[in-house]
Amino acid sequence: MTKPRFTGKIRTDPWEALARGPKEVMASIWQDYLIDLLEGSLKNERNRLLCQEIEKAAGYADIYRTWNETAPEERAEAWRGLIKTARTKAEASRDGCLRCGECCQNSGPSLLLADLPLLQQDKLTWSQVYTLRPGEQETPQQGAPVLLEQERLKIREVPGSRQCSFFQAATRSCRIYDHRPELCRRHTCWDEAPPPPAPEDFLTRERLFAQAPEIWDLIKTHEERCNLLRLRKNLDDAAAGREEAGEAVFDALHFDHYLRKMLKEEWGLTKENIELILGRPLTRFLKDLGIQATLTPEGVFRLTPRCAS
Repeated sequence: MTKPRFTGKIRTDPWEALARGPKEVMASIWQDYLIDLLEGSLKNERNRLLCQEIEKAAGYADIYRTWNETAPEERAEAWRGLIKTARTKAEASRDGCLRCGECCQNSGPSLLLADLPLLQQDKLTWSQVYTLRPGEQETPQQGAPVLLEQERLKIREVPGSRQCSFFQAATRSCRIYDHRPELCRRHTCWDEAPPPPAPEDFLTRERLFAQAPEIWDLIKTHEERCNLLRLRKNLDDAAAGREEAGEAVFDALHFDHYLRKMLKEEWGLTKENIELILGRPLTRFLKDLGIQATLTPEGVFRLTPRCAS
């Protein structure tokens, strides 16, 4: 009687599959083992990077290439080497950052009070940080988008993306890793998320500009005239036909625009500097709500109807 040909589908006895199966079977069992060992998908950045390091250290490419010509005894030895290397590497990296960049591609971090020295010592500059004000929506590094009730000072993202501006994707490196913000240090993608910071732990413009009363007074005036939570309500009231609410929207929009123009022309500040002091322009806030604000040649704004969501 002819012995049945092995088809590579044995799973009840993986040792038999390894001994008799071709390299494709070994690779499949190896993938299953790594998923169990690393407790998650091999597609996330951290596990993908760790798999590359394990396979390089264990010589996986050579084992896979020569598997079909390797005797069962030698296969067993090679497999034990793979397992030993995988366990050692996984254990060594269990509680540490691999700089995989997964968190860096989700958002720039918000700054905490502990990060104030980074700005005071010029590890971070004004142009690298911007303010999100109460009433704006934030997408944190972890979790779903939220409507802010408290301002956030954040590291800028690469335009058109959510990637932190300090992350270099080509080399998977952070340009300020040794001076990275506190939330980056707390982030543990390999473990349960740490508890969120308390509201009083976040860095604010008041703390940053405490020794610059001229700037802080300007910020307070801007907040009084351009409060975003009130602006949201005024937009709803204006849509309901309340004329005075519409006038309040235009008043805030013009005040915001011409104040920024003054800071640029008279104080010599850049657009990025101003976005730290005053937050993002109201035109950007309205755009996020589906409203286009266009400045006419006469120097007044015209709003297009709110876009359907």
